[in-house]
Parts: sequence; C-alpha cells; structure tokens
Amino acid sequence: MLSREVLLTVSSQLSVDKNVELIEFQRLKELSDTGAVEALAKELGIVYVTSITRDGCSGCMEQKPLFRELARKMKSDLGGNVHFANVHVRYAEDDRKESWNSKRIFRHAAYPTYLVHVRSKNGVLEVYRAIYPSMEELEKQTRESLDLAKFYKDAA
Repeated sequence: MLSREVLLTVSSQLSVDKNVELIEFQRLKELSDTGAVEALAKELGIVYVTSITRDGCSGCMEQKPLFRELARKMKSDLGGNVHFANVHVRYAEDDRKESWNSKRIFRHAAYPTYLVHVRSKNGVLEVYRAIYPSMEELEKQTRESLDLAKFYKDAA
C-alpha cells in the first residue's frame, strides 16, 4: 500500500495552484471509503474543503476559478486553519469506471461535489456536502466549521 504522502501528490497533468492541493482520484481508489476521507483530512483543528471534479464536466470548469479564488481569499484570511483540495476524476465516454469508483467511495451523486470535513479524536467528520453550491454558501459553511474544528482539537 502506498503511503499517505504518495497518495496525495500533485498531479503533473492538472494546472497547479498553491492554494488548492490537486489530488488525482486514481491515487485514492485503492483505499477504503473511510481511508480516502481519512487521507483528505489529516490534522485536528483544520477545516478541509474538497471539490470533487471530473474530466469533461462543464460545471466543474465553470466553478474551478471561483473555487480557487475562494481558497486564495480564505487562506489569506485564515492561514493554516483551512485546507483546500481538488480530487480530480479521469473520465471518458468509453471508460466511466473511475467515475463510478469515485461515487462509490465518496458517496456523491454528481460533479462538482464539495465536501467540508473536520477531524475529531474519533476520526473524520463530514460537516457539509453540496452539488454545485454558490461559493458564498461554501465560504459560510467553511467559516461556521472553524469553531467545530477548534473544539475537536481542544477536546483531543
């Protein structure tokens, strides 16, 4: 099994943004459902915001610059208290297997899906999930999760 650090390498095929960690889904697909989420949210006290996108998704392409701008803004405001990541799924009309695996592991219905997680001493907890939300709503949910992340860190 690959180490967590190897699993979360930045893809050379996707454009790099210092505010959003890029993760190829194929690096997570061998993990269990909980293992994939555990790999995304590693530390106590941090709010993890993840977008799940796929090749050929027009909504994903439309929201990509908005998500990057939100990440830039919130990291500037909150520093290390938030972590933004993009799990990208490879997709082709004649090969949908990776997309189905992503839906099975993350239990999402469509793209783009956004997740907000915090870690507790008992594991990773999902705080918010939405398909194609406004960035204002995603920011609101992320900010509201800061106190929860702090609570679980202090409780540990």
